Amino acid sequence: MMDRTAVYRRLVRRETHSSRSVAAVFVAAVIAVALFVLLGLSAWAAFDAGFRDAATTWITDTVAGLDAESTLTVVGIVALILAVMLFLIALTPGRRARHARVTDRIALVVDDGVLADAAADAVTRQCALARSQVSTTMTRRALTVRVTPTSGLGVNGDRVKAAALAAVSGAGFDKEANVDIAQRGVIA
Repeated sequence: MMDRTAVYRRLVRRETHSSRSVAAVFVAAVIAVALFVLLGLSAWAAFDAGFRDAATTWITDTVAGLDAESTLTVVGIVALILAVMLFLIALTPGRRARHARVTDRIALVVDDGVLADAAADAVTRQCALARSQVSTTMTRRALTVRVTPTSGLGVNGDRVKAAALAAVSGAGFDKEANVDIAQRGVIA
């Protein structure tokens, strides 16, 4: 029998990392279109002597007008850049904007937007602000809280930080919180 925690970890990884199928489908589609165009042009050239002569003339004139060294250098650089981009897409882990935790009994995956909204709601309740005055962003490492106070009323940054951290840690995610309080307030 397989360990439940190992199954949870595999499921959490699947939910927090994106697949590379979009990049693979895009590259395959571009290659397929290029091959179909080449096949169509080859078939057309096989049956139409006028097209074949025009294509031969165009290719000959184009190749004669190009400098071989500079053309090969440019083509090589473009191919190298494309290869490096595809290599990096294939090897780097794609992370989704989600946080996860695993215990013996459950696996929990929470979207970063949900955690950010929970922190914003907690700050709104704790500091008696309108929801439109609090903006939060959750990243992999930290929670950022931006507060626009009501004009003439101060907002305690420590209270904001404590409320935001309590909301996030209540879900089981311990993060660092950065608080940014605007210098100018809004009119109530």
